[in-house]
Amino acid sequence: MNSSINVGRVTKVLVDKTRKEFYEENKEFRSFPISIFYPTEEITTESNLISLFHTARNEAIDVFSKVGISKEQLNEVKTFVKEHAEPVRNISFPVLLLSPGFGIDRDLYIEVITAIVQKGYIVITVSVPYDSFLTVFTNNKIVYQAKEFPDDQTQVLTRMKDMQFVIEQLEKWNHEEYFNGLFDTSKIGALGHSLGGVSVLNLASIDNRIRCVILFDASLYLTGEKIPEIPVLNIRQEASSYDEFITMLMEEESKAVSEVIATTYIEKQLKLYEHLPVSRSFIKIIGANHLSFSTIGRFITEEPQHVMTSIQDITIAYLEEFLKGRTNIYLDKINGITRPIGVVEIDGRGLQL
Repeated sequence: MNSSINVGRVTKVLVDKTRKEFYEENKEFRSFPISIFYPTEEITTESNLISLFHTARNEAIDVFSKVGISKEQLNEVKTFVKEHAEPVRNISFPVLLLSPGFGIDRDLYIEVITAIVQKGYIVITVSVPYDSFLTVFTNNKIVYQAKEFPDDQTQVLTRMKDMQFVIEQLEKWNHEEYFNGLFDTSKIGALGHSLGGVSVLNLASIDNRIRCVILFDASLYLTGEKIPEIPVLNIRQEASSYDEFITMLMEEESKAVSEVIATTYIEKQLKLYEHLPVSRSFIKIIGANHLSFSTIGRFITEEPQHVMTSIQDITIAYLEEFLKGRTNIYLDKINGITRPIGVVEIDGRGLQL
């Protein structure tokens, strides 16, 4: 697979009848939308970021404008995704689940998503209704971000159960005429950003269907006691050490709160570094901040042009080696002259090796 492969998208709403929706008293079951991005040979045409919200474009534009992001800025982000395109036939692709950061729509990682799909993967983005600033259901129902949230651990557990429910649907979709065996259920990985990062990490520690995990500046202070026994790529923002991290935190939190978060974070990160399999890799991206991993980051802060490209390159290389099983693809990338710009290996304390 290469960049000549195009990207199709199908959206679905999943309903888990074994769980209640705690955000709405009158809602009987937990339901959440997902997007399935997959390889297609159909021609795609240029569109823009707002097209991802096609059934609620005006509402999305309004929500973005309230945080200072204009329609013109949204139109600057070009997308090449065809809705309901015919999937590539007679081949199965590795599956990557994506759990977004707190408040961020599931598909606002579109640069990373499309780059991965073009290399021969399926990416399933799992929304978090009431957490995201805006969630659009397939029946045009719109759910805005809640005013109050349960504790962090409850939010993480909810995400974990949502992702497990998605995994349980894969074989059923494989038997549908539309997808017809598209999902390689023997090769399932998970990628998460921030709160989504710790959610996929904790899920991998209890669910052996997950083959590898990629963390985008994950909320590691919420890491559980059990450590997964699979390859983990931990990609951090530039502020990866205790001193760097606490300085950044104190821009928004009190000194006392910042010290607690930073101390716990580094302790958990060090534990992971020491106990994960040797296939684990800890890196940081020079010039990256916490939002750099999402499309929305470009609207909030200025960052070097290499940041998103380096995130994509290093992520794909890790997937190629540890999900597809192509020997030494990642090791050659991280150790060779093709190492992406700004990629620095770090230890468990976030210090450069």
